[in-house]
Amino acid sequence: MAAMNTYQQNLTLKQLLENVNVAGYLPDIEITGVTLDSRKIEPGYVFVAMEGRLDHGLVYAEMAVEKGAVAILCDADFDQYCQQILGKLMTHVLCVPVKNLHRKLADIAANIYSYQTNSLFLTGITGTDGKTTVSHFVAQAMNIENSSAAVIGTLGNGPVGNMAQSTHTTPDVISLYQMISEYQEQGVTSVSMEVSSHGLDQNRVSGVKFDVAVLTNLTRDHLDYHGSVEAYRDAKRKLFGAQAAKSLVLNIDDEFGQEIYDQRDGRRTIWLYGFDKAKAMQSDNYAYAELIKLNETGISFVLQSSQGEASVKLSLMGEFNVYNALACFCVLLQSGMSFNQAVKRLENLKTVSGRMEMLTVKDKPAVVIDYAHTPEALTQALENVRKHTSGKLICVFGCGGDRDAGKRPLMAKAADTYSDLVIVTDDNPRNEDPDNIIDEIKTGIDTSVNLIVERDREKAIQQAIEMASADDLILIAGKGHEEYQIIGQNKISFSDKKTAMKYLEGHA
Repeated sequence: MAAMNTYQQNLTLKQLLENVNVAGYLPDIEITGVTLDSRKIEPGYVFVAMEGRLDHGLVYAEMAVEKGAVAILCDADFDQYCQQILGKLMTHVLCVPVKNLHRKLADIAANIYSYQTNSLFLTGITGTDGKTTVSHFVAQAMNIENSSAAVIGTLGNGPVGNMAQSTHTTPDVISLYQMISEYQEQGVTSVSMEVSSHGLDQNRVSGVKFDVAVLTNLTRDHLDYHGSVEAYRDAKRKLFGAQAAKSLVLNIDDEFGQEIYDQRDGRRTIWLYGFDKAKAMQSDNYAYAELIKLNETGISFVLQSSQGEASVKLSLMGEFNVYNALACFCVLLQSGMSFNQAVKRLENLKTVSGRMEMLTVKDKPAVVIDYAHTPEALTQALENVRKHTSGKLICVFGCGGDRDAGKRPLMAKAADTYSDLVIVTDDNPRNEDPDNIIDEIKTGIDTSVNLIVERDREKAIQQAIEMASADDLILIAGKGHEEYQIIGQNKISFSDKKTAMKYLEGHA
């Protein structure tokens, strides 16, 4: 870990666990860091070993000790197991049992990593679709003049223009505190982060006080993890609790957004946004869009808000990007920005990598790369790109393995309904039989539709481009920004964007 100045110097184990209910004596062992990831252990670190979905962190205790861990924290229920492991290691490393450890991580993180909440504007965005786009829109809009913004999420973590690759949409709470602390030391004044349902369910943002919590929408997703739509919804709901956020920005056209608004406590500022004027104006703070027009160069609409009216032009594709822009606009106003400044910054927003990202080459069909991997997202993507083209619409997509199988025929139905030609291919099959995945996809497609099955994703993209005319548009959906394809246990280098450009430019 870089540097002592990102956390308290000369911190002891006793100080690390201050305000954490730990039985017994704690020696004044000096520590240099704390992590849940045994691969990140350095000499002097404390390793936090927790129960995961597949195994317990104590499985990696030996590795942590070998790399220099001076103490291991584990849940009190695993204390005996921890002692057995350390006994086998024949070491003086302490095992400290902590009751309800997962709920104490925020306190532990705050004792070693700190940031000044009065000089940092922190935005958390959740929802099924749009989290990545809204988080980047907010960061783009706030990263000018004398302000510096950072992003934490799917596309990476760090200040705008200097982001590092991320492994999770929402990092664990200790890593999160560390990141925010480091960013602030680098001069960052605002952080916008994606808050996933997994992250909320696993308490990864526990104790973090957001200035604004944003809801994009809520549709079916991640049922392989949550088990039901109700459990998925309950996880999302955590971000909007009184202890999690000072103010809320809600998509009021979404049923879940209306539900959260109806359950408001009356003590927090709530901004409502959407296309429905009557719904948006339920609150004193609102923004809605009228007269939306999509064309080959972007989108125009009239912005009506509690702060004023303006005609807005966006160099973006897709009507749903109006929703994303409205969410961003509400966050900007809540940050203290003026109406005119916020409108100006909306018009400077740029496409986010792999999110309705258009590729164009003269005399070739337009290609749009999008991350849509849910039925609702694919439907919206197809409906919207249709409005940007005068020719045929070709959809190339697949479905990931080891994920919610129930959405496969639903995504197929969306492709069938809105496309002139559907090419079904492999996405990230992981450990499932790709042929079975495609068979499940095909159950949602009418036999009369123009359908091609080509499991090789590169060949599928090549075929789409070679079949299309210059007036046609090809939507390649599902993987977006990803630079890999997961087949079995192997992560193979692959990019929809690079592959499409290869065939558009004739470099095959």
